[in-house]
Amino acid sequence: MNHTEFFAALKKGEIKPCYLFEGEEEFTKRSALAALRQKAAGGDFAAMNDTRLVDPAPDALIAAAETLPFMSDRRFLEIRDCAMLLPGKPRDYDEDDAVRRLDAYFDHLPDTVCMVFFLRGRADGRKKLYQVLKKKAVTVSFDPLDDRQLTQWIAQMLNREGKKISLPACQRLWFSTGRDLTLLSNELGKLVSFTGDREEVTEADIDAVCVKSTEYKVYDLADTLLSGQAGKALRMLDGLLREGEERLMLLALLGRQCRQLRAAKALAQSGASEYDIGAKLGMPAFAARKTLALARRYSDGQLDKMAELCLDTEYQVKSGQIMETGSLEQVMLSILAIGGYDRG
Repeated sequence: MNHTEFFAALKKGEIKPCYLFEGEEEFTKRSALAALRQKAAGGDFAAMNDTRLVDPAPDALIAAAETLPFMSDRRFLEIRDCAMLLPGKPRDYDEDDAVRRLDAYFDHLPDTVCMVFFLRGRADGRKKLYQVLKKKAVTVSFDPLDDRQLTQWIAQMLNREGKKISLPACQRLWFSTGRDLTLLSNELGKLVSFTGDREEVTEADIDAVCVKSTEYKVYDLADTLLSGQAGKALRMLDGLLREGEERLMLLALLGRQCRQLRAAKALAQSGASEYDIGAKLGMPAFAARKTLALARRYSDGQLDKMAELCLDTEYQVKSGQIMETGSLEQVMLSILAIGGYDRG
């Protein structure tokens, strides 16, 4: 079950005795946990029917599940970071014996408990308890939102605050800030405050107040560099280094951007639309259009040389053949030379 199916079932009042929450999208996962907690054991005595355990031994887990709720139909039991679902072995109990006991117990779970195994990230699929839960619990996967879902989520969050946002502005926000919903939620709060009584959130608002991800900053740096603006590109690099970014990581991202330029051009030559190019490269249509326009300034051979230069330099730094200090600056100057631009 994905998060959309989970919320739809919860809206209908469907509550199961045992769940496993896993996946990379932590914001939605936490929201689902809060919604289930409220639905399962909310009300005046919610605090008395809410138990949270961190990696409990089987005896403690079963005892909590068997405890009758107080003035409520259910008790809510949240189980965090269960070692029987993560790499490694539990410290305080025999894992094989614990799984056997829980496997048998899950066949007779009381209807007075709603139990959630809550994990940051994903479970270790090789674990025996995971295999048991796949059969006897409801597994809800919280995967990162795709482009359409992410755009819809942003629009819905702003709509709750009485704000509107266009599709291009939505795309600009997640492309420049990143796809992490926790971070995006913070940035949306800033946009709501910044726009005040104004109803529409614009791209200019996003540029004015929202943080930019390192990936987007390197995208902007590459765009500036490959447009031949040497001085501005080097100043942008200096700013990134002052912010604590590492040259080697920036070099890898610059190399990826060069490869994306080559890929965008190849896709266009094969007849792909800007939308298809964006989908394949993981960027919205406006960014794909900009990337393609930049790629068309160069021959296939030039783009290949730029990408190879980044890869070769990264290898030489990692293997100790050249110093990391100055390596990225030299790559940038070489890229300018490949493109026929003045280095000054």
